[in-house]
Amino acid sequence: MMKHVTKAVIFTVTVLVSYLLTGLVEDKIMSETEQFRPVTATLLGMGTIVLIFVPLFAYVEKLTEAVVKASLRTTRTSAGKVVGVLLFVGTVFLILFAIFLKRWYHLGLGDVL
Repeated sequence: MMKHVTKAVIFTVTVLVSYLLTGLVEDKIMSETEQFRPVTATLLGMGTIVLIFVPLFAYVEKLTEAVVKASLRTTRTSAGKVVGVLLFVGTVFLILFAIFLKRWYHLGLGDVL
């Protein structure tokens, strides 16, 4: 059971972090392509995102897996197996939630609480 939870957490965090990083790259590309026609800028942007996203996703997945596994080991031993996993997963998703809230709506957690 814990193996499935760990894989699900790793996959979810990898997708969310990769999306955030790709969004930052997309913003940078879009700010630099104003000098091109829309068709050219779109093709350049799509190609760049694919070239960056594929290796980025692979790297982020390995990094996320290492961090999640190490953190889960630490929280399991210090807080108990189930409680540690729940605390860790809750903390990770709260941090990601705060980052997405800031990126999409320019709000902090304190603004919505």
